[in-house]
Amino acid sequence: MKIGVRQVGPLPQGEFCRWLKENDFSAIDVGEINPEVKKTVAEAGLEIGTADLGAAGQLLRKDAAQREAGVENCKKIIRAAAENGVKTLFCVFIPEDHAKGRAANFELWKETFPTVAQFAESQGVRIAMEGWPGPGPSYPALGCTPEMWRAMFAAVPSPAFGLNYDPSHLVRIGVDYRRALHEFADRVFHVHGKDTDLDSERLYEHGNLGPVFHGARGFGEDWWRYTIPGDGVVQWGKVIERLQDAGYDGIISIELEDYRYWKDWDARAAGLLRGKDHLAQFI
Repeated sequence: MKIGVRQVGPLPQGEFCRWLKENDFSAIDVGEINPEVKKTVAEAGLEIGTADLGAAGQLLRKDAAQREAGVENCKKIIRAAAENGVKTLFCVFIPEDHAKGRAANFELWKETFPTVAQFAESQGVRIAMEGWPGPGPSYPALGCTPEMWRAMFAAVPSPAFGLNYDPSHLVRIGVDYRRALHEFADRVFHVHGKDTDLDSERLYEHGNLGPVFHGARGFGEDWWRYTIPGDGVVQWGKVIERLQDAGYDGIISIELEDYRYWKDWDARAAGLLRGKDHLAQFI
């Protein structure tokens, strides 16, 4: 198992990759994948953890022609990944029509995604779905709960389709992150190193409705917020132990969404290093 980072600004990619290598990170998750990005990462001595399947949301457009175009755009990204040696693509399924509801949007997904998964399988590329619930107040994303994972894997049982396991999202919506990992460990293709802090005092003050007289802290809703690994409730030693038991030998990519480490580059660097040091205890 190795520790990587999901790319953050403000450094140019080449400079950021060199900084990662100098500080004992092994991998970087990138957005678009092309020969230039591949070369930049390789020259720094890093691996590519994931690239983004940026067209995934197009599969859930209201217009049928746009959904069909989304399928073709996903195929282009998958083909580019295969040509550049990227084995895993990252995605979140955010529907265009939030008000439609998850069940109805799931029906659209069942029409479009099987073709994408089949093509990915033919190219030797895997698709890792993250369980971010999407923006409030509707939280419309598909694939953010065990209930939906079971339905999606039943509909598309392809070995090319699996999870980007990020326990921070499960914690914030009240799902047992360890139980979920136990059930779905064999479907984990990639892991995000991000934690969630739950603040009981602020929950007492305003419940899960959020504050009235001040703004919520960044990357959260005041009673909860995302943090670097080790500063929240996630027991990373137990998570890594379960991943190892399941044979996972991939990358844990720190996703820096912690307002305390977001002011400038020096702050972001400090957050990444603290997160890495915490995870490294268990690897």
